[in-house]
Amino acid sequence: MEKDDILEIDLREIVYILLKKWYLIVLCFVLSAGTAFVVTQFYIKPVYKAETTLFLGKEKDQVSLSFSDIQVNNQLVVDYREILQSRRVAEIINQKFGVGIQEFQKNVNVKTVKDSRLFSISYEDTDPKRAADIVNELATVIQKMADEIIQVKNIKVIDTAKIPENPIKPNKKMNICVAGLFGLVLGIGLIFLLELIDHTFKKPEEVEKMLGINVIGTIPAFDGGKRGKKKAKDEKELQEQYLKNLIVHNNPKSATAEAFRELRTNLYYSSVDSEVKTIVVTSPTLGDGKTVTAVNLAITLARSGKKVLVIDADLRKPKVHHYFGVKNKEGLTNLLTDSKEEVKIKTTERSDISNLYIITSGPIPPNPAEMLNSNRMKSLLEKVREEYDIVIIDTPPVGQVTDAAILAGITDGVILVLASGQTRIEMAKRAFKSLESVKARFIGAVLTKLDTERTGYYYSYKYE
Repeated sequence: MEKDDILEIDLREIVYILLKKWYLIVLCFVLSAGTAFVVTQFYIKPVYKAETTLFLGKEKDQVSLSFSDIQVNNQLVVDYREILQSRRVAEIINQKFGVGIQEFQKNVNVKTVKDSRLFSISYEDTDPKRAADIVNELATVIQKMADEIIQVKNIKVIDTAKIPENPIKPNKKMNICVAGLFGLVLGIGLIFLLELIDHTFKKPEEVEKMLGINVIGTIPAFDGGKRGKKKAKDEKELQEQYLKNLIVHNNPKSATAEAFRELRTNLYYSSVDSEVKTIVVTSPTLGDGKTVTAVNLAITLARSGKKVLVIDADLRKPKVHHYFGVKNKEGLTNLLTDSKEEVKIKTTERSDISNLYIITSGPIPPNPAEMLNSNRMKSLLEKVREEYDIVIIDTPPVGQVTDAAILAGITDGVILVLASGQTRIEMAKRAFKSLESVKARFIGAVLTKLDTERTGYYYSYKYE
């Protein structure tokens, strides 16, 4: 990834990203804490610690203890520690309790009580009774070995080890807390990882930065009808779903309709220097919202008093007739294959939308690119350019076929439609280069499906 491709993320956007995908944080927290609980509760054996306390006094023949005697006793504790952790003692415990030598040496511990002649012997084991038995045995062993090796008899047992009732580890609460914290960090990291690999446009600034073209319209996401594969058994329901996407017609006071009106205004400003009458609307990939943009923009232009023609030049998967609810028996392919020398334009109208005329795709031909690149198509464009104020041409995605690039080279301008959070940047760059190669004039880009909560863009108000 080049340095220019690194997207800047402000603090507000970071907070939004985390809030939008909060469920990942909760999921990771629950999984981590739950796993820690299950493992701690059912798979890790609890460890118990038994302990006995001993006292280093004076020999029987001693009347009192001097300072030097206390120093000697302190040194003796060190000696006793080494004796208890010796192989010889480990072998004694092994023979009596069956504990491995290395396991014993790892789990036995001797420590002194600061500024006193007390010291303790402790042992950790998964069997609480064995832990207590081993510690008591060690107290007896150290008394015998002190007499045998060092020849002193000043060790007294103060507290005999009892069978511990509560384990010292695992620390269930600590494990669950640590695992929960790990889950929170993992969840946050996962969210940002997904954000990093999601190489799509999110904001208009990113489009302008990556492609170098102006964004002339930002269309917020709206609840339109779902478009899917055509099925004969639910043709009527499918048609109703498409009609719901004419948001400018169905709900002219909505925030989305206002966004299309702003797109219309920006389109006027972009054509101040040179006349723009024939406009190709395309996108890098399927599902970016190009046809929804084309039909809604056409209605908005028609309502401003312009005589508008919509041409469905997507001769592969035509959709314009669905959105307007008109028949598609005859259309563009019929005009292009007509044997008559003069192109006679036949359009379809909707009585409830004045100034709007439609040329559907007609039957799907076997050679769409060749038909769109024909002289007949050029003649048709010249004729409609004279008869209509604005001609909106819906085309297939330019990132997948050449149809849009062909028309972009012989029209006044092209609008590239991109979907926020959906259109991949590399596909958009490929589409841009394809259009640039035919010297298409870029009117600008339209960013659809914009998440206004994330970007903080406009349209938070409604007309009353």
